[in-house]
Amino acid sequence: MSIHCIECGKAMEKWGKTKAGAQRYFCPVCKRTTTPDRDALVRRKSLAELDSWLAGKDNLTEVASRYQMSRQAFWKRFHPLMLAVPEPALPQGIKARVLIVDGTYIHGHILCALIAIDENDHIYWRFAPYESHRVWIDFLSSFSEPEIIIMDGQKGLFSAARMLWPRVAIQRCQFHVIAFAIQYIGRRPQEQVGRDLLDVLYELKNAKTPELRDRWIASYRAWEKKYEHFVSARDARGQFMRPRLRSARLIIRRALPYIFTFLDHPGAPNTTNLVEGWVNGAVAEALRRHRGLRAYEKKALVSAVLSDLHRGGNDEDISLRIKRAREKKNAKRFMGGYRAREVLAKNLKFAFPTEAV
Repeated sequence: MSIHCIECGKAMEKWGKTKAGAQRYFCPVCKRTTTPDRDALVRRKSLAELDSWLAGKDNLTEVASRYQMSRQAFWKRFHPLMLAVPEPALPQGIKARVLIVDGTYIHGHILCALIAIDENDHIYWRFAPYESHRVWIDFLSSFSEPEIIIMDGQKGLFSAARMLWPRVAIQRCQFHVIAFAIQYIGRRPQEQVGRDLLDVLYELKNAKTPELRDRWIASYRAWEKKYEHFVSARDARGQFMRPRLRSARLIIRRALPYIFTFLDHPGAPNTTNLVEGWVNGAVAEALRRHRGLRAYEKKALVSAVLSDLHRGGNDEDISLRIKRAREKKNAKRFMGGYRAREVLAKNLKFAFPTEAV
């Protein structure tokens, strides 16, 4: 846990020691030195213990026993610290070429974390009571206009991005488009029209070149033309007979101009999986380990998790890192097979013995 300047809030550097042997710190911005008093040192130690509990796998009883304290005494020390969790400060004018944005709810529908990741895996976040146009405007206004922004299609986020940056390229997450459409047609449609649309949707993930993009759009247009009379059929009262199928078609129509934007921006991903699988996954796992926390306690937990979240290999583009993480995850499911060894040896830079497991 680093010492921060009380004037500007910047991290201070170690700057020798006093005659009494106490550690002296120097602020490179304010050009002032200071020596923390005992209360500051106790608070610093307590914050380090709090981070070890929040960011670790052990429960409160196990962490307290490690410091030779009772669970009640340990919690009594932590509770005031969790009440004063500062909001993460976002500098103005953050420059990013690729911006992946998403929101995740951490306490019912009354507290969510707005998260953004740039092409260098820098994580920016802010807490909000819900996702809305105004909330996203306040969050995105800290960033300079990126080259491309990747999102899941939430209405408030989409309208906020369009208002702030009218000329920015928008990439809709292909996975969310497929998932939203499946919510209406289901994974096992009873009618042939639904099964054919499902086949078209599942082919979307393979359309990663301009040629495959044109082929996919042609197949979707062919589906629309083939079943136009079927989807538009009405009953005796004049109501549409298949409203859920029409809703799925509307989702695809609205998303179609934005699901292949990534092809014009090399290195940009076609999904928000980096946020969903990495950041949101880490937050969800931490919330699962520390079940039963109140809303303000969850803010402290999420702040500790996101502050310590790091990734390696920033020289690779985002799409390659997503592919590597996905293959690693799939390989772990079948660790006994030769296919798993080949995938891991190729992507994780180490080899397995050739004998069968």
